[in-house]
Amino acid sequence: MRTNGEAAGERRGTVGGRARREQIERAAAEVLADVGYAAASVARIAQQAGVSKGVITYHFRSKDEILRRVALRLFRECADHIVAQTSAAAGPAARLRAGISAELDFFSSRRLEFRAMAEVMANHRDASFTRAFDDVAGVEAVALAELLRQGQALGQFRAFDADEVAHLIGAAKNRVLDRWASDEALDLASASATLLDFVESAVSVRSAMRISDPFDELGR
Repeated sequence: MRTNGEAAGERRGTVGGRARREQIERAAAEVLADVGYAAASVARIAQQAGVSKGVITYHFRSKDEILRRVALRLFRECADHIVAQTSAAAGPAARLRAGISAELDFFSSRRLEFRAMAEVMANHRDASFTRAFDDVAGVEAVALAELLRQGQALGQFRAFDADEVAHLIGAAKNRVLDRWASDEALDLASASATLLDFVESAVSVRSAMRISDPFDELGR
């Protein structure tokens, strides 16, 4: 015998139910980008989606669940895009460039969704009142640091603290996206190319050879 909750769960899992949830999540992203996390109420989301508050609460347990799903969905789609774009890259140097390029390219057509995700990441708290998505950046930094160490072991990258440089690259990448999200006049393609060249110059063993002793050139 099925409970009412189980029956409702099945209805939510139907094609129509999934489409409605996607509609609500899209409306939530639009509200987040427009008014911010604190003001993104269920009533605002319902109004933006063109449905009643009852429809919202039928498909989602709480506002927090909606907002969390907005961010998680974008994370998954971005991760899938990066994997697809880096699968053919040979070697750490190529994977580093392809990975950064893929992430920036993914968001280039998703300004609204990025702004919504940024709102959730900065404001969403878990049960212990800590930021629920702090671990996302940490996992990304660990993976990037490992890639940098692989490049160092193969002689593609110069000697540096891989953990620290991974955090620096992540911060620079996020800053480019933050600027682009708030400034519609910013050319993301141009900013991305500048960032990629900067990162490549910073980690490349060739750049280390060029700057290993700047006084050599002066003495010649």
